[in-house]
Amino acid sequence: MKNKNITLGAGLNTGRSAQQIRSALVVSLTLATLVSGSDAFACASCGCTLSTDWGSQGVSTKSGWSGDLSYTSINQNQTIYGNSKPSAAFVQSLYAAGQEVETATLTQTTTVSINYNGETGGVSLQLPYIHRTHGTNGVTADTTGAGADYGSGYSESTASGIGDIRLIGHYNGFSDDKTTGIIFGVKLPTGDYNANFTAGASAGQPLDPGLQIGTGSTDYILGAYTSGTISTYGWFVQGTVQHALTGLVNEAGGTSYRPGDAYLLNTGIRYAGFGSLVSPMLQLNLVHREYDQGLNGGVNPDVFTGSPISGGNLAYLSPGLSVRLGGGTSVYGFVQVPVYQNVGSLQLVPKYIASVGVHQNF
Repeated sequence: MKNKNITLGAGLNTGRSAQQIRSALVVSLTLATLVSGSDAFACASCGCTLSTDWGSQGVSTKSGWSGDLSYTSINQNQTIYGNSKPSAAFVQSLYAAGQEVETATLTQTTTVSINYNGETGGVSLQLPYIHRTHGTNGVTADTTGAGADYGSGYSESTASGIGDIRLIGHYNGFSDDKTTGIIFGVKLPTGDYNANFTAGASAGQPLDPGLQIGTGSTDYILGAYTSGTISTYGWFVQGTVQHALTGLVNEAGGTSYRPGDAYLLNTGIRYAGFGSLVSPMLQLNLVHREYDQGLNGGVNPDVFTGSPISGGNLAYLSPGLSVRLGGGTSVYGFVQVPVYQNVGSLQLVPKYIASVGVHQNF
């Protein structure tokens, strides 16, 4: 099969417009769901949920090898309890009852993807490098009788390294136009899950499992996608589920941990009326994360409800832009803005998530 370059633009010929934009909107998705998904599930907002899978989105039908380099920054600097911001008095009551309160988590992920796209499917190998800083207020003894020391046991951590590698395949041979397919893959436990706090009251003690660079589990990833066109607009829908195959994993300090299942639904549109060089995009990213499981501190419970401090339901509206530079190179950027957040107990969430990347066809 010969390589094909698809052109998106307002001046498409009638004989090729529907087919080309449809095919044009099926390679913007094999690179994005696959980069989407979190390497730490304890906090509902720890991972990027964006779809940059250009194959599933139907942006290109070019066969052969390609590479993708992306950077995502998630600055979790605001606290919510359930679906609303807690009062200072409520946070103090959590301290008084013995619950630690996280103050900030910054996760920066650089992902290198090597992809091969064939006539009816393809495969992608994704290698993330993660740098994460984290701060939390623990609970220390009340020496004044007035509760002044609650939450004064501040600790922080800094960790960097290779995260959990993903190997993802897709098959789209169900129809002649290749616009519908399935996704299947595995996440391997290559990231470190035995890091310690690096400073503060808990220095040298094991970091919470959900904040480790890796989960310690082998997970399967299954999903499906479809795409199409309406006039000069292209659209896609993509859903995936990630489930840990391994049971509770023993981690540092005698704790055990197993990440909860993650369900992602991404849908979006792109406007082709500006021609093939610039493509505005808009995505809606929906996430449901089940509670994590753990023993001996692997997953801490809410002091009032007893439910694990993990999991949640999230929705992001994500405007973006893709620019073709020529020579098979394109760059892209997205900003994910939360429009709905409902998490288990007290968790840190970001005001926005920023992602940029470059894609190269060889």
